Amino acid sequence: MDQQKRMFLFLLFSFSVMFLWLNVGIQFFYPDFGKIPPKQKVEVLENKEKKDSPEGDSKNEPAEVTEKTEKATGKENEKAADNKQVELKLPDFPRRKITLGNGKADSKHFITAEFSSRGAVLTALWLNDKRYPALHDRSQPLQLLGEVPGSSRLSFDMRVKAIDRELSKLERGLNLELVDWEVDEKTLSPSHVTFRYPSPDGRLELLKTYELLEGDLKRKDSDPNGYCLNVSLQFRNLSDSSIELEYALQGPVGIPLENAENTRRYLAIQAGFLKEGEISHKKVSGKEVAEQIEENSPEPFQAPIKYVGVDGQYFAALLIPEKNQEKTNWLAKIHPLLLKKHKEPQKSLISIQLESNPVLIAAGQTETQTYKLFAGPKRDALLRPFEADGIVEYGWFGSISKIMLAIMMFFHSTLYAPYGLAIIMLTILVRGLMFPISRKHAKSAKKMKDMQPKFEAIKKKYADPKDKEKLAKAQMELMKESGFFSGCLPMLLQLPIFIGLYQALYTSVDLRMAPFLWIENLAAPDHLLHLPFRIPWLGEYLNLLPLITVGLFVVQQKLFAPPPANEEQAMQQKMMSYMMIFIGFMFYRVPAGLCVYFIASSMWAIAERKMLDVNGPSSDKPDSEPPPATKENKKPDPQPPKESGWLQKKLEALDAAANPTKQAEKLKPNPSKKSGKPGKRKKK
Repeated sequence: MDQQKRMFLFLLFSFSVMFLWLNVGIQFFYPDFGKIPPKQKVEVLENKEKKDSPEGDSKNEPAEVTEKTEKATGKENEKAADNKQVELKLPDFPRRKITLGNGKADSKHFITAEFSSRGAVLTALWLNDKRYPALHDRSQPLQLLGEVPGSSRLSFDMRVKAIDRELSKLERGLNLELVDWEVDEKTLSPSHVTFRYPSPDGRLELLKTYELLEGDLKRKDSDPNGYCLNVSLQFRNLSDSSIELEYALQGPVGIPLENAENTRRYLAIQAGFLKEGEISHKKVSGKEVAEQIEENSPEPFQAPIKYVGVDGQYFAALLIPEKNQEKTNWLAKIHPLLLKKHKEPQKSLISIQLESNPVLIAAGQTETQTYKLFAGPKRDALLRPFEADGIVEYGWFGSISKIMLAIMMFFHSTLYAPYGLAIIMLTILVRGLMFPISRKHAKSAKKMKDMQPKFEAIKKKYADPKDKEKLAKAQMELMKESGFFSGCLPMLLQLPIFIGLYQALYTSVDLRMAPFLWIENLAAPDHLLHLPFRIPWLGEYLNLLPLITVGLFVVQQKLFAPPPANEEQAMQQKMMSYMMIFIGFMFYRVPAGLCVYFIASSMWAIAERKMLDVNGPSSDKPDSEPPPATKENKKPDPQPPKESGWLQKKLEALDAAANPTKQAEKLKPNPSKKSGKPGKRKKK
């Protein structure tokens, strides 16, 4: 009982002492217990004063923070932030959309651009010229740049490591692409806008300025300024120490891949590299970019550049640095980007990202780097001022293609002929200039057809399989006599013109969306009817012009093809008939403008051939037959053989090289000839 009392008194006394100590003793002996220490309170007040002070927080920073490079300052800032509890504040600006340009066709600005304060990016860019409407809606302007479904990238997104690092401390994953920038109202105009963003620590300020340039309305096809947007990047150092930073700038995004089913020219990265004042062009196709990204081995561009960007069949978006990059190389690397992969790699959507060299900014100074964005049609006159006209691909016969285009534009702009009619007029002009050559070829083909009985007679004469060599030689001599080889030569001379014109029509932006008859777009198949089903390899449209073109090719083949001289030639002609099916597949998706040219050219050739049949005499019949040989009227001496032409001499030389034994027999003296006189014929 006594032990229990003592235990109870002990516990009561212990709790009483603890209660008195916690409520009276601690406050008496330690009056500052639970309050902020004076030193820490002063540091917080100092931080607030430094934040409000226009001079920033560089005066009271330790010596380690005021280094000359950003890498060193970054590490020390992190330590100082931990030690001094630096307060970073996220700037809060309203989200806005700004549009530069009025979208009118008579504006001196040939483009209209829309921007967003979120990331200070270009969200959309349209061409004002009514000659370049949207592919699926002629009433809407063509949007050349914009968003890509499935990709978050936009043109001129910018990342700066120093600021992104601070933003990520405030919110995980936050960067300059995701925050709203402030619009400078003082400089805002219909053609100019400046976005501003201060770093959370107040040491650095970024400015991104966009300005539309004015062009000459009378020279829309030769003055590139109207298609240009100046993009100026400014880096202001607001601290008392030097700062070194690096940035990454997103290139043009959203160039459309037009008529993807039928085109043969997809998106590609184009770059012009500088070396001792000379420019070398390089092209990387969308297929190559997709393959490199898939293999994790993309190849960045590293040489100083004159221009870099992305282009399609008719339009291009190129970035041109303001200063000569051989002297002031702003860029370290240019990375190809795959924005959207397609199941067919060549149809993938691509872009570029520019990575800068370190930019050193002295205390209180501003570093400015300006780029010019050209966004417009691929015309030589527009691209030549930037020395980028090499991106227009005319093929092997580029000079001929340019001449063909110039003539076609003359018919359209001077004679006001629609583009479809201008193509027909161009075809007539070309065929008219080549009339002497094509007529000679038609005569040769007709003569070969008229000489068919002679070929048949030779076949019967050398019917023995042992006489195959003699048969071939006799047929060759007969073909030389008919002028067949002289008729083939003009066809070879026409080939460069055909290829040059083909390339000109395929690369001309003027034919894009040009209507003619029922054709809505001369740069695409005519699409006469939309089928209720899809045909493999051909699509879901009925294209009439390719069928007409192939039909005329078949007629031409029957009219112009010489009769087969042997079994091999007969087999070749049969193969050509089968090839027409393959040609039909090839031509089914070519631009309607090309079909118009081939139809006009084929009809001209057929008309020439028919006129020759009606008006021309038989090719192998001589003008006057010599009188029969009698005793009183002896047979006239044979005429000296006609001198062989260039092609015939070449064929004889090849034959001699292939058959040296024959040549030796040919050179042996003839025993029937003595002293240059012909020998007597043997009596039968």
